[in-house]
Amino acid sequence: MSEVLDAKAQTLPGDLLRDLHGFLSLEAPFLIRDLPRADSEKDLEAALVDRLTYRFRTGPKFADAELYPGLTHQQAVGRTQQQYESAIRGFFERRRIQRSLTTEERKLMLRTMLLTRAVDDHLKQAFDRKDVKWRDYPSPQKGFRSTGQEAIVGTALRLRRPPAYPAGADYEGDYICPLIRDLGALLMFMPDPLHPILVQYGKDGTPVGGRDLHTGDFDHGVLPPAAPLAIGTQTLLGLAYGFQLRGQDRLGVSFIGEGGSSLGEWHEALNFAAVRRLNLVFVIENNQWALGTHVSEQSRASRFALKAAGYGIPGVTVFGNDPDQVAAAATWAAERARLGEGPTLLELVSYRRPGHAHHDDDRFHGSSEAKIPGYEYSAERTAWEAVDPVDLYRRRLAEAGVISVAQQASLEEGLAAEVAAAAEIASDAPWPRPEVYRSSVHPGAVRAGSETGDSFTKRMSYDEAIRDALREAMVADRKVFVLGEDVGGRYGGAFGVTRGLAKQFGDERCLNTPLAESAIVGCGVGAALMGFRPVVEMQFADFLAPAFNALVNNAAKLHWRWGRPVPLVVRLPYGGATGASAPLLGGGPFHSQCPEMWFVRTPGWRVVAPATPRDAKGLLLAAIDDDSPVIFLEAKGLYGFFRTDLREEVPVGGEFRVPIGRAAVRREGDDLTLVTYGAMVWTALEASRWLGEEGIEVEVIDLRTLVPLDEETLFASVRKTNRVLVLHEDTRRGGLAGELAALITEHLFFHLDAPIRRVTAPDTPVPYSPPLELDYLPQVEEVVEAARRLAHE
Repeated sequence: MSEVLDAKAQTLPGDLLRDLHGFLSLEAPFLIRDLPRADSEKDLEAALVDRLTYRFRTGPKFADAELYPGLTHQQAVGRTQQQYESAIRGFFERRRIQRSLTTEERKLMLRTMLLTRAVDDHLKQAFDRKDVKWRDYPSPQKGFRSTGQEAIVGTALRLRRPPAYPAGADYEGDYICPLIRDLGALLMFMPDPLHPILVQYGKDGTPVGGRDLHTGDFDHGVLPPAAPLAIGTQTLLGLAYGFQLRGQDRLGVSFIGEGGSSLGEWHEALNFAAVRRLNLVFVIENNQWALGTHVSEQSRASRFALKAAGYGIPGVTVFGNDPDQVAAAATWAAERARLGEGPTLLELVSYRRPGHAHHDDDRFHGSSEAKIPGYEYSAERTAWEAVDPVDLYRRRLAEAGVISVAQQASLEEGLAAEVAAAAEIASDAPWPRPEVYRSSVHPGAVRAGSETGDSFTKRMSYDEAIRDALREAMVADRKVFVLGEDVGGRYGGAFGVTRGLAKQFGDERCLNTPLAESAIVGCGVGAALMGFRPVVEMQFADFLAPAFNALVNNAAKLHWRWGRPVPLVVRLPYGGATGASAPLLGGGPFHSQCPEMWFVRTPGWRVVAPATPRDAKGLLLAAIDDDSPVIFLEAKGLYGFFRTDLREEVPVGGEFRVPIGRAAVRREGDDLTLVTYGAMVWTALEASRWLGEEGIEVEVIDLRTLVPLDEETLFASVRKTNRVLVLHEDTRRGGLAGELAALITEHLFFHLDAPIRRVTAPDTPVPYSPPLELDYLPQVEEVVEAARRLAHE
């Protein structure tokens, strides 16, 4: 440390020099030996900023030279200088916040830390005893433990939380999404230990009701976490965008470990939040271990906070075992967000004292009895045991006269009794009933709607009808908004479907997102939880694959897990060119997939596939109305610039809806039922006309909705014709035809006069070259030939 500054040390707070030296060691080592004189902390801050300005002077010779168009040497230096200046001011602001912590706040943090450890210890003992049983089956009690990371309570200290912001359906506070080791943060929002014990026991009485092992209650500001780990982070992205749309300064705090921060989905969320300057705080808990993977195998970065610079946001590293430091850093980050300065990345360096979960303790520490050496490093264990967060904070508060050793002992005894009482209640609590989990997939029945609509109609193509539905929905309800890559700005969507919406409704309601499919869907899910009705557009259905986690492990399961509706629509341009009159599209293997079965087999989704402009509009409006997430399959081969012959009169305005779950009979016949959906409806109709000329009368069923399936219309047709041919553009293996065949056989076996036949694409990816694509797509001739054979069987 500079001798100049040391000479003035008596006029500065006693710990300032040490803390400042530590901060500069991490953030700006070049300033350590060049510190200015100062008589006060405020003067030192100003002097450091002045010294920084001096060090970042640019020589006049090249100052105005361009590195590349739009950036001069001086501008580049200015950017870096601004980053260092912000870091310096942040250090001093965090010190001011830390000094402002009140006695009551510090007592609350100690109490919650002690309660966290008491709950952890109880759950570990209960796991070992195996005495929580349903019949002869012990509760799994996964028990991901928080021991060694209790200082996480500081992140929640000055957030807006219950009881100051009352819990309930109209909760108006901040949100956190704690992970499995963040019991302390949970207990700051939900101080009753009964909740985590009930959840871990698998008992009824919580929002998850035995269906999940993750703690939390959305009505209390705690988003229950999920796995894989970045799901919660992406959901918070949508909550924060909802805050932005409403003009609120509420915020969300995301927690993840150093291992989880390797996930691409987490980085997508970080970048999205930075671009939109969302009210989010990203917390990385660097506890040295991700299950059995050490931090040295996780990243080459010396500090995880350094990764923030890549997204243009501040990153701060603090000692994660000191709740005062944690509280100051989190409060500072929250204040920045509320002022509109965007997200912050906080790295809390800590240590996971136990194994990954209860069952992993022996593998972590080692067990002579089980003859397991353990994967923990003994030197790390010794070093971190000496700085246990609970022990450190107890000593600090006792030495400061905040709470004596005797008072701490009394507090600990009371908390132990509180945990024991909660455990007794949990032991007597009822086990969940199976009929509840079976009926919880969707928030309610499909909504009804008028298929007739107003008398006024307009002639539209397939894509024009979709655009008109979006426009009508956005006019009628400000909670409806569109998001996706290229949907706004000056482009209007990859296929032009959203053209003009940004001009009419503004960029916030027609949101151009970063190229990050997973974060886009994650944002949509979070916004839906906030009561919005987002409509996500994927450029191509194929590009949905990176978002699979958000769709399958999050959106589909949320209502089932903890009872919150997710009114989200995901629009997917899918498939290739279809119908004899359509040109080939040449989309190839990455722009032409049929993804429907990914979602037909995933409980929680409704899946619709319109074949006509009228249905496209009516089904989309019905999907936006629905409280369940809906996959909206748009056959891009039916868009107007591919099929100019499919324009039809479509109702405009009013209550026009095509009900989800109701099929349409496109052509009546007595000899054969031809079941299809989407663009293949037109192939089926053309084939049926050919067959009609031969005296084979085909009944064409357009399913329109794949989930829920209109079994009534389907079964009625099969009872009439006694023969079934299923046509779809998807591959044969695993396609919907196999499911329909099983369903019809199960219910109507004795009504069938012949085996159910299928016409599908072959079991290959979609080829690119014209002769290959033509061969791949089911053609009218194939349908006619299959129907002829079936009719004569």
